[in-house]
Amino acid sequence: MVQLKVKKNLQWKPYLLFAIFAFILYSNTLHHYFALDDGIVMIDNAFTQQGIKGIPNILKYDPFVGNIINNNHQKCAEQVKEELKMVAGGRYRPLSLITFALEVQFFGKEYTYPNSHYTFKGNPFVSHLNNILLYLFTTCLLFLILQRIFPPEKEKKWYLSFPFLSCILFLAHPIHTEVVANIKGRDEIMTLLGSLAALWFTIKYFDSKRTYNLLWSGLCLFLALLSKENAITFLAVIPITIYYFIERKTGEIIKSIFPLLIASILFMLIRMNVLGNANSSTIVPDLLNNPFMNATKGETVATIFFTLILYVKLLFFPHPLTFDYYPFHIEIVNWTNWVAIFSLLFYLGITFYAFYGLIKKRDIFSYSIWFYLLPLSLVSNLFFPIGTFMGERFVFISSIGFCIFAGWLIYNYFHKFTKNIKHSNRTIIFTMFFILCFFSVKTINRNKAWKDSFTLYETDVKISENSAKSNYLVGHVLLRKAIFPDNEKERNKKEYYCDEAARYLKRAIKIYPDHTDALIQLGNLYFDCYKDVAKSLHYFARAFSSTSTRTDEIYNYTVIELEQINGLLSENRINSTPIEIIQSCDEMLKIIPDFGELFYIKGLLYGKYLNNLELSLINFEKADSLYFPKTAIFYEDIGVAYAVSKNYKKALSYLLKAVESGSTEPVIFINIGIVYEQLGDKNNANIYYRKGNEIKNRKQ
Repeated sequence: MVQLKVKKNLQWKPYLLFAIFAFILYSNTLHHYFALDDGIVMIDNAFTQQGIKGIPNILKYDPFVGNIINNNHQKCAEQVKEELKMVAGGRYRPLSLITFALEVQFFGKEYTYPNSHYTFKGNPFVSHLNNILLYLFTTCLLFLILQRIFPPEKEKKWYLSFPFLSCILFLAHPIHTEVVANIKGRDEIMTLLGSLAALWFTIKYFDSKRTYNLLWSGLCLFLALLSKENAITFLAVIPITIYYFIERKTGEIIKSIFPLLIASILFMLIRMNVLGNANSSTIVPDLLNNPFMNATKGETVATIFFTLILYVKLLFFPHPLTFDYYPFHIEIVNWTNWVAIFSLLFYLGITFYAFYGLIKKRDIFSYSIWFYLLPLSLVSNLFFPIGTFMGERFVFISSIGFCIFAGWLIYNYFHKFTKNIKHSNRTIIFTMFFILCFFSVKTINRNKAWKDSFTLYETDVKISENSAKSNYLVGHVLLRKAIFPDNEKERNKKEYYCDEAARYLKRAIKIYPDHTDALIQLGNLYFDCYKDVAKSLHYFARAFSSTSTRTDEIYNYTVIELEQINGLLSENRINSTPIEIIQSCDEMLKIIPDFGELFYIKGLLYGKYLNNLELSLINFEKADSLYFPKTAIFYEDIGVAYAVSKNYKKALSYLLKAVESGSTEPVIFINIGIVYEQLGDKNNANIYYRKGNEIKNRKQ
C-alpha cells in the first residue's frame, strides 16, 4: 500500500508545461465558431441569451426548456416542462449554463446564425478560451492529487514521475477533443473538476484533521453534480481512493463520506423538484433517441458490450473519432459476434481483478480499473438508456483510469526491460515522446473538425457514413445554404447544394425510413429547390405517418406549400403534373382524412387543369364541409366551378362570400355580375359590373 506523504514545495515547472502544452493542443479552437449542441445550451437558449436575467430560469428548468422556447415563442416554460416529461432522461445541469449566461452578459457580441436571419449573442473566443482554461485546471488538479498520493522519487526527474506521465497523457488524449473543442462540453469538464476538488479536500481532511475540509469536499461535489449528474459516481471513487492509498480505519472513511452523501441527496431532491416525474428509464419510440428500440434483450446486451470494447480501443488507439455513434454507424449485434463475446469476457475479467485488488492487493492497476469502470457505468446503457450507443464525451472521466494504468505501466515496468536506470529513463522518454507526438497531431487535427457545425458534419459523415443522424445534418445544412444563401458564392451554388442535400437526406431515410426530420426537409427541398409539388407532398405524407408529436409542424409546412400551388401552376413553374399532385394528395388524405386544404387543391386541379367538373365539385364540397381557414380565393374558385356547371344560385352564394371575406379583386365583382345576369337580375348585374370596372380602373 502506498502511504500518503505531503510535499510542501511543489514544483512549478510541471504546471507551466501543462499550460504551454494545453494551448499548443487547443489554441486552434480559439477562433472556432459554435458547433453541434452549442445551440441547445447557448445560442438557441432563451434563458442563456438573457444573460444574468436568465439565471433564475436556468436554475428552475431543464436546459431543453430554454431551447424549445427560443424556437417556439408561443410556448411557456411550464408547458414545455410538462412535454419534456415524455423525453427519456431528464437533465438538470444548470452550472455550465450559468457560465454561458455570464459570458453572454459580459462578453456577448451580436452574431447572425449562418444561412438565416436569426441573431443571437455570444463570444466563441471567450467560450473556447474558458474551456481550455478549465481543462488545464482539471489536469493540474489531477496532477496535484496524484503527487500527494504518489510522491515522486528523489532520484527521478519530475518529468519521469508517475503523476506527470499520467497527467500529460490525460492532457493530450485526443478522445477529449469533443469535450474541450465543443463549447457545450464544458459540463463534462466542470463535473470532473468539481469531483476531483471533492477528492482533494477529502484527502486534505485526512492530512490535516480539519473538519472544514469535509465541508469543502461536499460543496465541490454539489457543484460538480450541478454541472452533470455523472459526478454521483465519486461517492464510490473517493472512498475507494482513500481506502487504497491512505491508511485509515473504516469508520474514519465512512465519516468522510457523509458530506458527499448529503450533497448528493440535496442535489437529487432539487433535481426531482425541478424535473418532476421525468424518468431516466422512459422508453422513447424513436430510433435516434432509443437505438435499441427494435432489438431483443439479447441483442441489446450484446451491442452494449460491443460498444464498451470500442471505448477501450479508442483509449489505446483514438482513431477514427466522430461525434456521431448513432444508428447505424454502430450496428445491432447478437451473441454470435466474437467482439461482443470478447468484450463480455474482458469486462468480467477486469471487474474480477478490480474486486481482487480491492480485497487483497490494493495495487495501482486494480485502482485504475475502478476509476475507469465506476464513471463508465452510468453511461454504459447497462442500467438505463442514455439515448445513443456511445459517445467520446462519456468516457472523459473514465479516461483518468486509463491514463493511470498507462502511466503506471510505463513508469513502473519499462525499467525491467533495460539494464540500468539511464537506459530505463531513455526508454520512458522515447515512448512518451512517440505517444505524445501521435496524440498531439491527432488532437490538433481533430480540433479542425469542430470549427463550426457544417465542418463537423461534413467531416464526420465520412466516418459515420451509415449514420442517419450525420447524413440528415449535412443535408439540412446544405439545404439551408441553398434556400438562404449568405453570399454570392453560395447563391451561385444553389443547384449543387440542392442536389447534395437531396443525396444526403435520401441516404438518411434509407438508413432510417421513419426519420421525421429528414422527411420534412425532403418535403421542403422538393418544393423550394425543384418545385416538384408531388414529391414534396409525398415526403410530407411520410413524415405525417412517422410521428404523432409533430403533426402541427408538418401541417403548417404543407399548408404554406398548398397556398402557393395555384399561382405556380398558372405561371407554369411546377415540375409535377396535376395527376401526380392529386395522387400525392390522396396519399396524405389516407393518413389525415379531414385535411380540408387538400380537398380544395384537388378540386382546383380537377376543374381548372383537368376539366373534370364533376370531381372538382365533389372535392370542393368536401373541402367546404371541413374546418380550416377559408380565404376569398377559396370561395371564388368554388363559385366559378358552380357557375361553369350552371348552378348559378350556389355560384352566387360562394362569390358573395368571397366579397364578404374581404376580396377587392375586380374579376370577382364581374363574375358576380355575370351570374346575376344569368339569373335574370340585370339591375344587380349592372351594379357589380360597374363596381368591378371601377376597381379595375383604379388599379390601372
